[in-house]
Amino acid sequence: MKFTKWLLGIILAIGVYSVIIFLSDFSTLIHNLQNVKLEYVLLGVIVIFSGLIVRAFRWNMMIKMLDIKIDLKSSILIYFCGTAFGLSPGRLGEVAKSLYLKRLVNAPLSKTAPTIIVERFLDVFAILILALSASILIGIENNVIFLGYVALGIFLFLIYQKKYLIKILEKTSSIPLLRKISQKLITSIDIIFLLLKPKMFAKTIFLSLVAWVIESLVIYFVLQSFNIDLDVIKSVFIYVISSLIGSSSFLPGGIGTTEGGLLALFHLENISYDNAIAPILVIRIIVLWMTIIFGIIINRLTEITILKNK
Repeated sequence: MKFTKWLLGIILAIGVYSVIIFLSDFSTLIHNLQNVKLEYVLLGVIVIFSGLIVRAFRWNMMIKMLDIKIDLKSSILIYFCGTAFGLSPGRLGEVAKSLYLKRLVNAPLSKTAPTIIVERFLDVFAILILALSASILIGIENNVIFLGYVALGIFLFLIYQKKYLIKILEKTSSIPLLRKISQKLITSIDIIFLLLKPKMFAKTIFLSLVAWVIESLVIYFVLQSFNIDLDVIKSVFIYVISSLIGSSSFLPGGIGTTEGGLLALFHLENISYDNAIAPILVIRIIVLWMTIIFGIIINRLTEITILKNK
């Protein structure tokens, strides 16, 4: 990821957080931060990194499916390196993991880069499943939920229609805005289909669901740290929906849109703006900034250990 893009993300973050804080009651914000229960914040950190470990095993499973010979330790380290690119739009900067695999075991980029596409597909599919499932327990109208599941089923069916999918991609490649993405998908289609074989898909979507549920607990624990009660089901719903909003924006790290999504969803739970700001800042520090710093550190350690002479 180029330095200019890092700089853009940081400037955007400073701007967004400055506006959020400016519009809040500063004395309330300081009071809330001073009285935060750090033990719950620590639990929030633990669940986020636990989710990352599950995701690392998911990626390792895909790499093994592609018959790439690499030990588990190195595979997980390389996966963690990808978290350094959390500011890239849609986290597509994680393709750097493929570059590391190329250096370490000479795995072709054309073979491993599609795993990033499959990861994003699995994440979106898992988010939609969890959002619909949580909606049942929250009490949203059943007809809407039923239609949502039907749409997911149709989408999954179409994904497995390779011939028609290629035709659709060929047509969308004539659209300037979609040309580059469509062409990449066409060249990667065989590997994508290999990674989405029913048995493999069942395993990876299960791990995706587990990772998202674990990570969603960061909402629950951080709110608890500020003495705000919200049940686990609603925490899952808020986390996945705000993450989807942030990713869909294609802004660096979903900055601004994710925070806006959290604010709106907290408002629906009768959490006032002033009381929501401190939890949102802590959540974003844990979920985005702490994992990016962690990834940068792992990148450096990986460079001086397993990639030193590669």
